[in-house]
Amino acid sequence: MLLCVPPIVGCAILLAVGRDPGDRGVLLFGYYIISVYPGISPLIYSWSGQNTGGDTKRKVTTALIFMGASAGNVVGPLLFRPDEKPRYTRGLTANLALFIILIVLIAVGMLLIKILNRRHAAMRKALGKAEHPQDLSMADQRNLADSDGALNQGEGGVGENAFDDVTDAKNEDFIYVY
Repeated sequence: MLLCVPPIVGCAILLAVGRDPGDRGVLLFGYYIISVYPGISPLIYSWSGQNTGGDTKRKVTTALIFMGASAGNVVGPLLFRPDEKPRYTRGLTANLALFIILIVLIAVGMLLIKILNRRHAAMRKALGKAEHPQDLSMADQRNLADSDGALNQGEGGVGENAFDDVTDAKNEDFIYVY
């Protein structure tokens, strides 16, 4: 969400500031801060990959995101028509709107992830598993004790579905990240 703010400010600057020679520094600044947007793409791909369980579902999701990005790369330049120069109002307005929509979609996605995590916690509890398991994969294994279900892995415990090719919706051990 934070990576969307500089491009929004940059688009707003380019839309609001005049095109006089004295405005070039401000316009250049606006143009440069729009260039923060490429940092968003890897985050979208990684967020999607981390929040999708099941090999086929993850590949389809990644393919759909790639196709959407490719379609945007085809349509985007068509919004900047030569007859609108030097303001390019249509293209800048579309970019501004899309960055704002992206912030809204991220917020909705985070809310959905919270809801899904609560559902999975309830499913784990109903199955007699730890409702909120702790990730001890990076902890020093020598100092770990099996207390309070913290290391409740294996037969009938949290993590038993870790390597199954099951979608995130059907795997109660799946924890969404936001």
